[in-house]
Amino acid sequence: MSELQITGLHKSFGATQVLEGLELSVPAGSLTAILGASGSGKTTLLRVLAGLLRADRGTIEIGGRIVDGRGEHVPAERRHVGYVPQEGALFPHLTVKANITFGLARRERRGGARELLETVGLTDLAGRYPHQLSGGQQQRVALARALAVRPEIVLLDEPFASLDAGLRANVREDVQAILRKTRTTTLLVTHDQDEALSTADQIAVLRDGQIAQCATPHDLYAKPIDQKMARFIGDANLVAGVMEDGFVRTWLGRLPAIWRGNADDLRDQRPATVLIRPEQIKMYPANGDGSHLTSEGGALTARVVGIGYHGHDSLLNIQIDDAPDAGPPLIVRSLGHAHPPIGSKVRVSVKDTVLVWPA
Repeated sequence: MSELQITGLHKSFGATQVLEGLELSVPAGSLTAILGASGSGKTTLLRVLAGLLRADRGTIEIGGRIVDGRGEHVPAERRHVGYVPQEGALFPHLTVKANITFGLARRERRGGARELLETVGLTDLAGRYPHQLSGGQQQRVALARALAVRPEIVLLDEPFASLDAGLRANVREDVQAILRKTRTTTLLVTHDQDEALSTADQIAVLRDGQIAQCATPHDLYAKPIDQKMARFIGDANLVAGVMEDGFVRTWLGRLPAIWRGNADDLRDQRPATVLIRPEQIKMYPANGDGSHLTSEGGALTARVVGIGYHGHDSLLNIQIDDAPDAGPPLIVRSLGHAHPPIGSKVRVSVKDTVLVWPA
């Protein structure tokens, strides 16, 4: 296990700046997800870490050893880094066993192959060729090959992107279990929020060439650093409000609030933007009594104007009666298979504390 430390990393291609002063610390033995939109520089970051590209400025340390920066540049083959590209890149003419042991010395191949095949659960498939394997099996072979050289860190570049949804979840769990078992420090690049939230110990969001926020999945969702992050991670309702003595007054009611701006800027009557997650909005039939609701703002009447059904839950768009003209429909999460149909009248109220930023 080795810690990865990145300090002030810059990388550009011509006039295009891709990474700009990036800072990141990955604890030894942990799994960190690099989450970002397409074109944000995720793959460039991995290629610089692997030694396939050279950084323009900054330092990269693996296990306390500088591999790039301060006049040092350790070539890729001497970095002790395992790299798994998107498609696995297996050699089609080699068997599973030969693919896994390709980078090992001859004397290490027999024992090393047996151990790795057991680790990834492919002992019975050692003699098969890549075209005889499923997509998930190919990804496990690629991971085993990366682990064969006993790397200090493993880099995974969207390794599940080419798999169908059902297989992706199973393979992701298998790979996660293997990495936990081997206690390998891992960086997983993805643009899939669900994948990052369900897999990683910490998530680093790459934005504008920098890590905009690095936190546990829970804290990233519950305490986004700004409004843009709130919209990027999960579904978000952002409404206008005004601060009042630890509460925020909105057209949805007067709600208990946590201020996420500069503490010196917090004052009464300060205009604010309020984050309300879909699961914070309680919805019940329009003829209910609402006695179980906790919002200080009370219950408001609304109607359902849209439904996105996901099986385990639904995301409903509801339009509040007497909402401001500019107020868009709110997103409400409804658990279970039952939900009111479009056009239904409902009552809603906001529960729990909301996050607030300066408007």
